[in-house]
Amino acid sequence: MKRTLVLCFWLIFAVCCEKNNYKTFSSKYRVFFSCNIADAPFNGITTPGRFLSARVNNGKLMTVDSDGKKENITLTAVQNASYIMGLGGLIIGTPTFNNDNVSIWAYDLGCPECDQPGVRLTFDIQGIASCSSCQGQWNMNSSGISVNTDGKERRPLYRYPTSLNDGILIVSN
Repeated sequence: MKRTLVLCFWLIFAVCCEKNNYKTFSSKYRVFFSCNIADAPFNGITTPGRFLSARVNNGKLMTVDSDGKKENITLTAVQNASYIMGLGGLIIGTPTFNNDNVSIWAYDLGCPECDQPGVRLTFDIQGIASCSSCQGQWNMNSSGISVNTDGKERRPLYRYPTSLNDGILIVSN
C-alpha cells in the first residue's frame, strides 16, 4: 500500500512538472558560441533590456545591437571552425523582466514559426523581436513568448543555455 501511494505521488509530481514552461531551454538546433563580455560589442549585453544579434558569415562575426549599430569582426580559424550558431544566429542579452538571476539569456535569431535558416528576426530597443515573413512578434524580456494579438498561438523563441565564468560568456547545448 505504501509503495502504491509513493508511486502515485511520484507520477502526479512528474506529470505536474511536465507542464510547458517557457523558461526552459527549447531548441532542436545545436549551438556553441563564446565571447568576452568586457570587449565591444558584447560589453552592452549585461545591461537589462539590451540585446545583440550575432551570426557567422564568410569568416566574420556579424553583430547588430538594439540601436541598430552593426559590426563585423574577423574570426580566428578556431572560432570560425567551432562556432555553431543554431538556426539563424543568436540574440544575446539581459532581459528586463523575469530574469530569475540568470543574467544573460540567448535566443535563436531564426524565427521559431517559419523555422527556416534564412528567415531571421529583427528586434528593437524595447526587446520585441519581429519576423517580416510570418508577422510574428516575441518579447525577449518575458521569456521569448509571443506578443501577437491576432489570436494565433505561436511558439516561443528558441532559447539556449548560457554560462558566465570570469567574464567569458558561453552559449552551448
